[in-house]
Amino acid sequence: MDLNLTGKSVLITGGSKGLGLAIAWRFASEGCHLHLAARSPAVLEDAADSIRRHYPVKVDTIAVDLAQDGSAGRVTQACGDIDILVNNAGDIPSGY
Repeated sequence: MDLNLTGKSVLITGGSKGLGLAIAWRFASEGCHLHLAARSPAVLEDAADSIRRHYPVKVDTIAVDLAQDGSAGRVTQACGDIDILVNNAGDIPSGY
């Protein structure tokens, strides 16, 4: 399916695994350039490397804990202008 997204810039929080990573793969298949944000640098780089091997898109990673003060601003500065935001980061307290 071609959604006419080629060249668009996408920021995906929680983008290193699970649903966020699946979304990243889909956007990469559409030709989008990715900014993946998550807490684990090693897991982020593994995810980015895998996507880069399959698609000719730019994949940047931002290791950040979005629950920390000021982290959203750091992500904003690192990404610059984006076309699409997928806010997939979540921190659910245990027991809920």
